[in-house]
Order: sequence, then C-alpha cells, then structure tokens
Amino acid sequence: MTCTDDTGSAPVAESAECRCGRGCPPCSPTAAEIERRGPQGPVMTGDVVDGASVLGFGWEPPEEGTPAEARHDRLLTRSDLGSASPPPRPVPAARPPGPGDDRLPHHRLPDTAVVPAARRSRCLPAAVRDLLADASWASVVEPVARTVRAAGHELWLAGGASRELLSEHGREAVRDLDLTGTAPAGRYAELAREALEEDGQSYELRTRVSPDSLVCTVYDDDLSTPLLEYRGLGQDGFDFPATGTDLATDSRQRDFTVNSILYDFERHLVIDASGRGLPDLAVPGRALTPASRSSDPVVRCQLVIRAVKFLVRWETEGPVDTRELRAWTAEFPDDLAGEVRGRGDAAWQQLGALHHESLAHVPADLQSAAARSLGPSVEHLFKALLGSRT
Repeated sequence: MTCTDDTGSAPVAESAECRCGRGCPPCSPTAAEIERRGPQGPVMTGDVVDGASVLGFGWEPPEEGTPAEARHDRLLTRSDLGSASPPPRPVPAARPPGPGDDRLPHHRLPDTAVVPAARRSRCLPAAVRDLLADASWASVVEPVARTVRAAGHELWLAGGASRELLSEHGREAVRDLDLTGTAPAGRYAELAREALEEDGQSYELRTRVSPDSLVCTVYDDDLSTPLLEYRGLGQDGFDFPATGTDLATDSRQRDFTVNSILYDFERHLVIDASGRGLPDLAVPGRALTPASRSSDPVVRCQLVIRAVKFLVRWETEGPVDTRELRAWTAEFPDDLAGEVRGRGDAAWQQLGALHHESLAHVPADLQSAAARSLGPSVEHLFKALLGSRT
C-alpha cells in the first residue's frame, strides 16, 4: 500500500513525530501491490455458484447442544430475497471455477478508503499491537486470527476498538473486542474452536453463535465474560440475519459512520468504506452521523438509544456534532414508542433490554437531557423507556 494524499495520487509528507516514546517509524511509501484470492479460496460475494451470483450467507441453527459448524451455513442468492428463512443451500468449501472478482475485499474499494495506519498516526500500529496483547484476550485473538486467515478469510477490528484507537485514546477507552470478516457464522465458529483446541484452551473457553444476530462469541468457561465477538460483514435485503463479504455494504449496515471504520491488524490498514468515518471522527467532539436512514421504527429506536449512550459518554470531550442526526430524527413520528409496541410485547421488551444494557448505569436526568437534544420524538421515547424501567 502506497502512502498517498487524500486524492490517492501523490506521496504524503512524513507524519508527526512519535509521541509514545517507542520510536515508531513513519509511513514509508512502497510500491502498490494488488493481492489476489487463491483459486481454492472461500466463496465471496459476487462469485457464481450453480449459475447464480452469491449475495451472502445465512445460518440454520443446529439442534440444541450441537456445536455450530460450516455445514449450518447457507448460501444466499438473489432468489432468496423476500424468503422468510434461509434456503437449504450449503456453502461450498471452495469457490468453483468461473467468473468472480479475484481481488481481496479492501482492493475493491477506492484508494482513498484504505489508509496505511502509520500515515494516520505513526504510533497507531504499535497501539493496536498493545491492545491485542492485552491479557484478557491475548491468548484467544492470536490463534483464532491465525486459523481464520489460514483458511483464506479476512479479519478486521471493528466497533469501539477501531474508533477509540483512531481517536488516539488509550487502551482503557476500549471496552470490548469486536471483530468482523468474510467467514460465515458457522465456518467462523468451527475455525475458532479448532484454534482453541490446538492451543489447548477448548476446556476453558466456549464459543456460541446467536441465531438472532449471527454474532459468534468466545466466552470464558462459566459463560459470564465475553472475550471476543465476531460477526461477518453486514449484508442487507434479507428477512433473516445474513452476512456477506462486501466492505461498502457492511459500512451501510453500521449505526454511525464513526463506527463503520475497520482496522486490518495483519496489514495495518485503516478501512473507511463509507468515506465519512474518518472525517466525522476528526470533527472536534466527533460527529454522530447515521450510517443508514432506516424507516423501521424498531431500528430507529435502537439507533437513538445508542446515540444517547455515546452523547453521554462523549460529553467530556466537547459538543458532539449531531446536525445530520437531528435532521433525521426530526422526520420520526411523535409516538415512536407506540409504533414499536404495535409490533407486539416481544419487540418492546427487546428494546427495553437494549436500553438497560446500554444505559442502566446512566442517571435518568442525563439520559433525558441527551434525548431532548435529539428532538421531541426521541424525548418521548425515552420517557416511555425510563417509565418502563421504574
């Protein structure tokens, strides 16, 4: 990867001096090299299988007590759009010969969307290495990443870890470790177990796949502490949980642009497929810009709950830019809570669970103030949520 300016056409001047005291080297221009997928590599979005173009992957939960494996993954094509559940179509172990894009996912993006980490900050690669060496998950990340990549899949840091390290916050700002990648849920779970067994940890750690979200979690032995969470790249358009391998599509499935930035911790690349994540992160106090503008009332409620969580958390850093967020929430109906309740008790209870998980330790007055700043619809929603909590 060449160190270039924002137009992708000229060398970048040497970055600022190392500030961490470890003598971190600057980003050195190198010849650009387009990596290619191997002929026996895994299936990815855009490959053609049995005459149909692949869109992504679904998952068929196994019987209780049966570990998740690749045989539970389901191949999705355009014919599955509108179906209530994934088809009984397995994912081939390797992509068949024929049409397909041989480039890796990050090479399918514009040059400006993929930035060498040392160009962003010469201390960033060392900060990421320190994070991954943290005692709480170090023994899990390295063997899992090695095994997943050996199987031909890509793996990236996602969520808060990427966001906080790119904001040059310390390790203490990273609350959990989220990964994303190209492996379907069952295949990832299978590979994670294989890695842990080879490393002698299978009796101390457990892996689980959530059928509702396709998140695969590695827990400690008593299933109380999640050490590592993985979900394949987001894929939309299906009436059931699905993942894919396209980075631009994934960026549109995230809640906010600043949470759509991924970090390739093998090649030390920052990936901003939306083109908005890094600029919004650079705004003083950050900009909280929705990555998608769903009309689904449940999705809208979920997003504003997370928005309030971030507004409260980031208030000490200065005012957060919420102009685009407020322009969107201004379109919400007054009785957003009523629309969710109209979906049934289960939908409201799930929303209450998210509210509790996100804001249980935040005083009600702080929640209300942040909600009020996002308009009357969000304020009314939080009155209902706080009323339910009490």
